[in-house]
Amino acid sequence: MTKRLITLLLIIVMLAGLAAGCGKTQEKPAVKEPATQTSSGGNDTSKETDNGDGRKYPIPKGDWVIGLSNSYYGNTWRKQMVESFTRVAEEAKAAGLIKDYVIQNGDGSVNAQIAQINSFILEGVDAICINAASPTALNSVIDTAVAAGIPCIAFDSTVENDNAYCMDFDFTKYYEMGDYIAKKVGYKGNVVMVRGVSGSVPDLIMYESYMKVIEEHPDLKVVATVLGEADATVAQEEFTKILPSLPQIDLIFNQGGDTYGIIKAFEQAGQKVPLMSGDNSTEFINWWLKQEDYDTLSLRAAPACGSAAFWTALFILNNEDVPKKMDLQLSVITRDMAPQFADMEAGSIAGADWTSDQVMDEIIIPSRNK
Repeated sequence: MTKRLITLLLIIVMLAGLAAGCGKTQEKPAVKEPATQTSSGGNDTSKETDNGDGRKYPIPKGDWVIGLSNSYYGNTWRKQMVESFTRVAEEAKAAGLIKDYVIQNGDGSVNAQIAQINSFILEGVDAICINAASPTALNSVIDTAVAAGIPCIAFDSTVENDNAYCMDFDFTKYYEMGDYIAKKVGYKGNVVMVRGVSGSVPDLIMYESYMKVIEEHPDLKVVATVLGEADATVAQEEFTKILPSLPQIDLIFNQGGDTYGIIKAFEQAGQKVPLMSGDNSTEFINWWLKQEDYDTLSLRAAPACGSAAFWTALFILNNEDVPKKMDLQLSVITRDMAPQFADMEAGSIAGADWTSDQVMDEIIIPSRNK
């Protein structure tokens, strides 16, 4: 049987089982045989291939099709993440490392993403990279994909599923960010809390990290919570609505993507811009460089993680030893570093695409050796 037929039969049987209310276990279908096996590690002995592209960790040519299921496409960060994935996928396709790639962008809802992943299963893709709408609501469809021999790689907004590979940013670092700027105002004053992409894991972790700072310092008072969706336009609109009704704001706990919109809302209202985190965007950095005394840090998950997820999927398909849990690092820019990013294209976020070698050296091997 072909893989596509096996997958289709598997879904039909699973749906029938759900309709009948029975919980029968099903046999796992045959998994597509991976390409030539290689091995990478601290003392790498990866098998040489004939791709001739000078990679430290050679990747064999293959006829793989890799899917990207992106739950949300409504802000600059997600668009740049997809662009990063696309650039390296095109590179791999031109080199003959994959046959093709498929991208589906959602509306932020769980149901839309479940439909995306189901369509990938029916199409018979070989791996699925997932930026998830929910940490748990995709578990069933992910299990279906894995049972059909399709590895799932969740990244950025990840999932709580042992069958999936997860590439996590350490968003708890926003506790340190919050503490850093709260100290600058003497751990007292009025705070506005800005939420990120609704329902996402990063939003929840960053919010909880900031709230920990609030709980530790009772003189910090949250006077409003804004749904910014990690988007400058949305954040500006929401702040413009509420600023006239708010007392003096001393501090903003924001998540990134929203920073310059918040700045514009305060400036247009004729108010001093409170201290907050930068977000590594061109607009924030160029504004920051014009300020004489705005003592903060710029912290952000780089959207180039899209390229890291792609290469990780390809390493998995080629039977590399890839751990189920992997760490991604947040990018921090200090005021002294800021001038080197001043010439970025408008609308950009600092960060370069990952190469396959960098993914192996800086993500897979360190995570493997933890």
